[in-house]
Amino acid sequence: MSEYSDIVKQIESLKRFGRRSGREVTEHLLPKLSDPDRGLKIFHIAGTNGKGSVAVYIAAALEANGFKTGLFISPHLITIRERIQVNRRYISEADFARLAERVLSVRTDEGYEPTFFDLCLATALLYFKEQGCDYVVLETGLGGRLDSTRGISQTPVAGVITAIGLDHTEILGDTLEKIADEKAGIIRDGMPVIIAHNLPSVRREIKKFTRGYFECDEAYDQTVRNSVSAPLIVASMKAQLRDPSMTPPLAGDFQFDNEAAALAALEFSDSMADVSKALSGIRSVTWPARIQKISDDPLFIIDGSHNPQGVKALSGTLKETYPDKRFVFLISAMKDKDVRHMVSRTKSIAASYICAANPSTRSLDADSLCEIVRDQGADAVAAADIDQALAMARKLVSGESSLGIVAFGSLYFAGELLKNLR
Repeated sequence: MSEYSDIVKQIESLKRFGRRSGREVTEHLLPKLSDPDRGLKIFHIAGTNGKGSVAVYIAAALEANGFKTGLFISPHLITIRERIQVNRRYISEADFARLAERVLSVRTDEGYEPTFFDLCLATALLYFKEQGCDYVVLETGLGGRLDSTRGISQTPVAGVITAIGLDHTEILGDTLEKIADEKAGIIRDGMPVIIAHNLPSVRREIKKFTRGYFECDEAYDQTVRNSVSAPLIVASMKAQLRDPSMTPPLAGDFQFDNEAAALAALEFSDSMADVSKALSGIRSVTWPARIQKISDDPLFIIDGSHNPQGVKALSGTLKETYPDKRFVFLISAMKDKDVRHMVSRTKSIAASYICAANPSTRSLDADSLCEIVRDQGADAVAAADIDQALAMARKLVSGESSLGIVAFGSLYFAGELLKNLR
């Protein structure tokens, strides 16, 4: 086994949650690594849905403007190296092993031992510093106020809070307002923050954390910048109302909002990014498992949506883009996810559901998943594994032009499917 494989195996054995918050661990760990975050120009991205898209849009826009840009995202789908990118190229196996080993060798005080996510973040910051990145885009892992990425000492040049939805309710709270409170924890004095399109109740909640606040529901241009003083919030940019020519590279109307939020973050960060170059960079983006079309014949789409808001967006896009089709849904979900809502949102366009477990220890088993789907009045069958699920779906749609295949419910499941298809 290679050094890289050994290191990855060691990291994957780490706990998902520690005795202290990720923020506390990062604040304790980074000084022991000579503060690799210091001096970095950081964009900080939080939210429930769309934060990965916004992060990669900002990174691509900066790269197109000639800036060397680090990108830290999660979770990964196929390789852990996806989490750490410079100019959208994965960190090499050798660099990952070398820097991760350095983090693993740090002696921390009792209770401050890094989790899997903490270690990946510290490794990423070491790499970005070593690479001399002009800018770094950090996506939060969970929440905001106590997230590991919030432990950086450097005040970000800009932040974005994307669409807030019900997810991880056992940790972040059981209402949109409580979750918004947690996400708003990324806000710092003197840091401009942009809110993507959100419900009024969410916007009111986040507004409590700001001194300056500006709403632009239908229009955003550079004159907004001069109308209020930082720190400020630019909220609810329903981008398709002002510029339908933006043509986001990823499917779904919500991507207009994500693209608008990314562009606003660039504007308020003082990056001096040229808008035309930024748009060119954004159009180059591809993002796996975000309503990703694998084939046309048969139509096969993989999406990582796993919470009510994400599944609603998936269903809406399918209905709008393929109004004459019904779908065989390959579904897999974690034990803490609202499967009933997943089915209720997709049942009207479903031909049937094929239920499968995913590799995570938190995955629902296929039989239990089937029971939940059937309780919602839908047809469902269990698959022994992913190979069988794919074979069953392809058999069902074979020769049926009115049917397509859509896999959803878990990013882990999406990753395993992509590995299988690759």
